[in-house]
Amino acid sequence: MVSKEELRKLDKEQLVNLVSDLLIKSDALASLVHHLQDEINKLKTHKNSGNSSLPPSHDLFSIRNQSLRGKSDKKSGGQPGHKGETLRMSPHPDKIVEHLPENVCPQCGRIHARETLQLTGQRQVIDIPFIKASYTEHQIYQAVCTCGHVSTGNYPAGVNAPVQYGNNLTALVAYLSSRQYVPYNRLSELIKNITTVTMSEGTIFNLLNKAANTVLPIYRGIKDELSKATVVGGDETGMKVEKNKFWAWTWQNLRATYITISKNRGFVTVENTFPDGFRYATFISDSLSAQLKTTALRHQLCLAHLLRELNFFEELYHHKWATEMKDLLMRAIRLKDSMTLKQYAGPFEERMNILHEFEKMVNRPLPPRVSKILPFQKRLKKRGHQVFPFLFYPDVPYENNGSERAIRNVKVKQKVSGGFRSERGAEIFAILRSVIDTIIKKGGDPFDSIRFALNVAACKNEYLSQAHRN
Repeated sequence: MVSKEELRKLDKEQLVNLVSDLLIKSDALASLVHHLQDEINKLKTHKNSGNSSLPPSHDLFSIRNQSLRGKSDKKSGGQPGHKGETLRMSPHPDKIVEHLPENVCPQCGRIHARETLQLTGQRQVIDIPFIKASYTEHQIYQAVCTCGHVSTGNYPAGVNAPVQYGNNLTALVAYLSSRQYVPYNRLSELIKNITTVTMSEGTIFNLLNKAANTVLPIYRGIKDELSKATVVGGDETGMKVEKNKFWAWTWQNLRATYITISKNRGFVTVENTFPDGFRYATFISDSLSAQLKTTALRHQLCLAHLLRELNFFEELYHHKWATEMKDLLMRAIRLKDSMTLKQYAGPFEERMNILHEFEKMVNRPLPPRVSKILPFQKRLKKRGHQVFPFLFYPDVPYENNGSERAIRNVKVKQKVSGGFRSERGAEIFAILRSVIDTIIKKGGDPFDSIRFALNVAACKNEYLSQAHRN
């Protein structure tokens, strides 16, 4: 460091040079401080389910970020006017147990006559009977005619083994595995405990395979229904099959869910599954290139994904552009919630104001220091026509949450069961889960529907068998 005495000895030119050198070093240090501060912010700002597409499971050992849902003045729990659910008495109980007073009055010793009794109270207990498997034995006989011809009875179609499981038990296994996510080992234990039937894990796989093959026409029908739909959402997620990386893909809307398993995350899976795409539909997805390449009438980007990215930028840079873009998208969502059918069809000032503001923001110059925002802004500029279709079509949502819920079933099954042991096992789950989710969306009961499909298939086989014998 130069002392004051040494500075006093310097002439004017030397002082100017010294100050100039110090300014250059000061600017370099300031630039280094800004760079290091950005690096610190990046290290301190971690991606999680609140600011990226990472699943909530990644937040297990970190602080959860706030939900995209805004704060409400309402208290937690049931709201005023919410219809509660209470146990109700059955008007037709299966069993009535009468509890009568003693025949003799303890006060005077008189005998109570039956006709003098009055009913003063009722209480009901809801329970289930002890469950035990039912065994149906099929016996065939033969008759020998005097002419020597031997006539023999036939086993029903589908009864192929000395001992086998029926459709009700098969439907129960399919329901518990695909709807309730029960893994094979616990399913074997559960079946034994509630039905007294011992069932190996190999047998469970065979029953699930039978159920999947039975509902395969329904599964194909779901695919055909979605190919002709006007609104479809798509999503994908990684999964493990025999310790290998596979991908579960889903396409869905309010009426149907279709899930398939693939070794590929690329566009080839879309081409193989829906080669013609969705020509009549608005297709909702995140910004994955394979999803954006999908043939569709139009595309709608998921605003939930965009808002999570903006959350990350806010935390990382604290730059007003991210906050203003987030506010703009939230304003568009609130507008969607308040629009009438008439406003969708004609000119609408509030909608036009949002579009104009969006156009200005995607063209606004941003400083180099917000380097991660720049490609995001460029993407929005390129795909601006895919951000707001939901403001022009009443049946188009602004988010792809339906697809995320559909694909999450695969992740839940994998976490409960620890992954899929075979590719066929994963395919079976995809088929059964697609059918189950679609039945639920259409207001049906998944267990009864699977059992009905198995019984219909059995009747069809019986009819074909009789036709063949005749």
